[in-house]
Amino acid sequence: MSRLTQFITSESPIPAHMAFPSFLLTMSELSDSAKIIYCVLLCRAQLSQKRDGFTDEHGRIFIYYPIKDLAEAVHKSEMSVKTALSTLEKHELIVRKRQGVGKANRIYVKFPVDRNLSVRQTENCLPDGKKTVCHAERKLSGRYIERDNKKIDNRMSKAYGKFQNVFLSDDDISILQRTVPPYREYIERLSAYMQSSGKSYADHAATIRSWYLRDNPSPPARNYESEENESL
Repeated sequence: MSRLTQFITSESPIPAHMAFPSFLLTMSELSDSAKIIYCVLLCRAQLSQKRDGFTDEHGRIFIYYPIKDLAEAVHKSEMSVKTALSTLEKHELIVRKRQGVGKANRIYVKFPVDRNLSVRQTENCLPDGKKTVCHAERKLSGRYIERDNKKIDNRMSKAYGKFQNVFLSDDDISILQRTVPPYREYIERLSAYMQSSGKSYADHAATIRSWYLRDNPSPPARNYESEENESL
């Protein structure tokens, strides 16, 4: 079945896309799947550059990307993703560090130092000058991407939960401490649920508050208005 397409004009909105480093074109030893996955990881790493909590003690940026989520993002099987990651690690384009049983690996994205890299090749811009990010990132972490377009200096998100997939700012934590006493329990519930179901939420703090209010509904307000001739 043919797909509906259109020609690009000077006024055409450009579809969501991601940067493709030119050095990958010269690496014939990498499969197409490995190259695509590298681009997705690079996209996530670029976002982590602007977030607190994703820099190690040596100043190196790292990311978290569970195999299941990555497979969904690139429409590949989990086995294909594992093979591609092993290939990227073999060619020193990524480094993975285990974080313990049940936790997602920490991934460091690297690039060749002997290749000519251009800033123009690593940034994509929309017609209005706003930077765009890959569609997979927009789908899997709406709140994480949304904040990329806001100038917020004191509300940087950090990763929480067993699977490091719940993103909350310091302000979020402060509010949750006051409004959701067992907030740590709800962070773990949300982390486990997203990991097992594959679902994502635009605002993790709001989701936690919503779950808490659902589990602890306020008692109905009493009606103190009395009918005529009714004794108080």
